[in-house]
Amino acid sequence: MDEAAPMQESIRSRHQHRKYLNENLRPLERYLHRQVGRPWDAVYSEICAGIDRRSTVQQHIHQHLADFVAVRVSVIDGRLHWQKKWGEPSRLADRWAPKLYLDPSTGLLRHNQERERVRRQELKARATKQLTPDRVAISPSRQLHRLHGIWYDVELAPIPAAGHGPGVVDVVRGRIVVAFGHRGAGGLVFHGDPMLYGCGDVYARSKRQLGARELRAHGLCNTE
Repeated sequence: MDEAAPMQESIRSRHQHRKYLNENLRPLERYLHRQVGRPWDAVYSEICAGIDRRSTVQQHIHQHLADFVAVRVSVIDGRLHWQKKWGEPSRLADRWAPKLYLDPSTGLLRHNQERERVRRQELKARATKQLTPDRVAISPSRQLHRLHGIWYDVELAPIPAAGHGPGVVDVVRGRIVVAFGHRGAGGLVFHGDPMLYGCGDVYARSKRQLGARELRAHGLCNTE
């Protein structure tokens, strides 16, 4: 007899139970979205009237209302905030906020437009970052680089030949680089980065963040 069988069956049973409960939440979510614009008190009363608290599944459905609707909503510093089950109030624009909320001024059920606006902005920024290269060559000694979402004008210079000092500081990579064949300071060897600059014998001598006018001129935008 397989001693692991009861445990495996128990795990499988719990998984199937959770899946069943989750599937039963979908009609509730669809129903709530169809009630947008109605008084929340009326919607809540209808939900309570249709739920048998003696049923584990239906009680589970009632307990998860807060996952779909932000009920405890207040205005803080002129912005709508919702009170989670724990912690401090969060802005309705928070990406984890419910898709629906109770409008405190009217008592009506509303779509959380703030959350959707923020999510659209995040998707747009992500798409822009994927479509736009992180390096734009301007001249042999000048490139534009996007570093952590911010665009910089980077001045390039040849790495001094071996034997000409302990190395030079690459301001983009944040390290001392040396020419091939040279040991460098402290025995550390960091050569040029052809993947970063398109050439292995140059380094970033200086960098300067692009202003708004320069970004527009080059058709670029920061993503942070």
